[in-house]
Amino acid sequence: MKAKRILIFSIVISICLSSFSLRSQSLADAIKPAIKEGGFKMEGYMLWCPTVIKVGKTYHLFASRWPDQYGLAGWTNYSEIVRATSDNLYGPYTFQEVVIQKREDNWDKARAHNPRIIKAGDKFVLYYISSANSTGYAWANEITGPWNRIDAPAMNFTNPAPLAKKDGSIYVFGRKGIVKTYNVAQAFSAPTFDGKYTILNQKENLLPDSNQIEDPTIWWANNQYNIVLSDFKGNLTGTKKNGAQYYSIDGLNYLPVSKESIYTKTVNYSDGNSYTFRRRERPFIYSNDKGEVLALFTACLTPEDKSWIVVNPVNNYFPPKIK
Repeated sequence: MKAKRILIFSIVISICLSSFSLRSQSLADAIKPAIKEGGFKMEGYMLWCPTVIKVGKTYHLFASRWPDQYGLAGWTNYSEIVRATSDNLYGPYTFQEVVIQKREDNWDKARAHNPRIIKAGDKFVLYYISSANSTGYAWANEITGPWNRIDAPAMNFTNPAPLAKKDGSIYVFGRKGIVKTYNVAQAFSAPTFDGKYTILNQKENLLPDSNQIEDPTIWWANNQYNIVLSDFKGNLTGTKKNGAQYYSIDGLNYLPVSKESIYTKTVNYSDGNSYTFRRRERPFIYSNDKGEVLALFTACLTPEDKSWIVVNPVNNYFPPKIK
């Protein structure tokens, strides 16, 4: 009987340790309180879709903006892409210029929204969307432009999360609405940023268990693709649109790092206070050359329809391989 009790106790401890080990490997444990005076705000404007790149000693943040008089739904007609800068990764960021606006009689005639900035070789490439299934890009020799826009969409999906690989090829993870209420993960690749983009899967979902996707952000570390996204229906975390984390070895089969929420609608601040937003979406992961995560950017919306970009420092998080 005593031996049996010891065996049961050992099994329970093993399960607990395994659960703790899985939990401790997620990004959630490395996120620090947000900087209260950091991030990016603009009086009179809604801000959404942050993406950041460092050039020299300066951090350049691109984001979507539109007049706040139109509320959150104003993005559908008025969204444009702007650039802001800071000498500190966590901000505060200062507005510099409008970068991309919608164009009449072109593929991006509806809006310019959901930017993602990368460096591909010696070019800066800014991916963005117009309609729900049209992703294109603009490129420039300098981060300040001028920007050269393509004349047709490169990919027929939305929420692009691009990754420039060492061989010059591009991998883009994103969202495709198969039916009105079901959003799957898809991926495209191209031999170069200005090459032909080819879909890597058709209707199949790259996420497991029919999990749904919104707002992915991607980084390469530990010889694998790493994704944080909005858990669209709460299939993984149990809470709709909380942050979820996945990884993949081949870019085609993704597995969850953990079932816990990477972030929630509540933001804890470095001054000890906290605030629960109505919505917290569009995560962006900023990582260094080693693949260590240094910051989590999110777009946050108050109950009064005011929005800005919040930045959480991250304690040099390096994603594990989970077998």
